[in-house]
Amino acid sequence: MIRTDSWQPRLSIKSTNDLVMHSSFNQNPFGLVYNHFTRKFRNIQLRQAHAITKKRTLKEIDKLLQKDLQIKLDIGAGQTKRTADWLTLDKNRCCDLYWDLSDGIPFPDNTVTSIYSSHVLEHITPGSLETLLRDCLRCLKPGGSISVCVPNARLFIEAYIQGRYFVTPSSDHCWRRGWVESGSPIDQLNYIAYMGGEHKFMFDQASLIGMLNRAGFEQTAARDFEDNLDLHERRFVSIYAVAYKKLAK
Repeated sequence: MIRTDSWQPRLSIKSTNDLVMHSSFNQNPFGLVYNHFTRKFRNIQLRQAHAITKKRTLKEIDKLLQKDLQIKLDIGAGQTKRTADWLTLDKNRCCDLYWDLSDGIPFPDNTVTSIYSSHVLEHITPGSLETLLRDCLRCLKPGGSISVCVPNARLFIEAYIQGRYFVTPSSDHCWRRGWVESGSPIDQLNYIAYMGGEHKFMFDQASLIGMLNRAGFEQTAARDFEDNLDLHERRFVSIYAVAYKKLAK
């Protein structure tokens, strides 16, 4: 895959004087014009690299579909390693398929058997989340399943109302001191709600099931932790649900 994050302007700074000159360069008219076109050129390079990578991934998917396999897809997988019967998908070169989920699910209608997602949905804004879930529904085969896992915000909220921390400061299961440090138990709410700008949505069990229903899934229900599917390090803080695409008549 082509790396899209390695190109940088070749402007070396070897001394304090160079740094001052560099700062002055950024403030004079020529420097401003140079920086404008440098950023513009880099953005063009990034878009071109993204387009090339996207095209390559779509070709890989075409080859998979020609093999007539059962496709089980872990979306937003990060660096998670799965068994051979699962395909991992994320904007991450550790995955089987490099793909930005903001572009939807890169599979045709009715081609995927199962979709799995762990601690991904809370990073997506509500409008984009429903769009993504509807796209998951689109690409699933009739009767296909989506199984999801998200942080349970209710655990943090109940702990705050009761005037306690959800976990002890020494625990590495969930909230840790340092994310937001004001000395108040509300720090843990700021963590689960925002996570330094990473989190966009909070879930409890009812809202998770509700969002799946809104997207058009059926037989939506909470489920238990599955040892061969879910990550053990997230069991302490997560809620789980499963839903299905309607069978064809």
